[in-house]
Amino acid sequence: MRMRVSGRKPASPARVRRPFLILVALIALAGCALVFKGLYIHAKAALAQTLLETSFARAIGKPEATRPWPWADFTTEARLTARRLGTSDIVLSDAGGEALAFGPALIGGTARPGDEGTSVIAAHRDTHFNWLREVRPGDFIDVTRRDGAKATFIVRSARIARSDASGIDPHRDGHWMALATCWPFDAAQRGPLRYIVDAERVDDETTLPPLASPPNGLIASR
Repeated sequence: MRMRVSGRKPASPARVRRPFLILVALIALAGCALVFKGLYIHAKAALAQTLLETSFARAIGKPEATRPWPWADFTTEARLTARRLGTSDIVLSDAGGEALAFGPALIGGTARPGDEGTSVIAAHRDTHFNWLREVRPGDFIDVTRRDGAKATFIVRSARIARSDASGIDPHRDGHWMALATCWPFDAAQRGPLRYIVDAERVDDETTLPPLASPPNGLIASR
């Protein structure tokens, strides 16, 4: 007596291998796309910094500011250099719009660095102001403005404050500069706290007033 066995024929190795190869190819293409995107972002950032440097160098001493590229909604206003750390950034004209994506920006309505009052400059903690965590009282920060004026500031203190209670007085007596960024430095999301470095202009580095101690000995934690 014959027995009939029902069921599908086993798939050939070639038919099994084809979908697998397609999946591998798709994963490889996705990986290449991510790599390309990363390289594009880095290239774009590098080009932007080159354009900012060029724009600022050309603008020094000129009566009118120029945009680093035609569609930019900001201009280059100053160069900020942390002397001990050896880091330098171009300060942009306005903390609004797209400026903060490309560098530190001067808060509208505050003094220019070196003028009477407090100049407030803000930047993102994970990019252009990441170096604030390394700043110490007594550090010198040099500023060159677009009009050619130069000023040196000494860091007096560092503190943490809420964004709606920063304690910054734009009309403070003297010549001050406040550098502000989000805090904590390693947080994944933006919160209400700000890390603020207060610096005072000095005209003679050899005759400095005594340094004030930061509140509670505060310096950025890592």
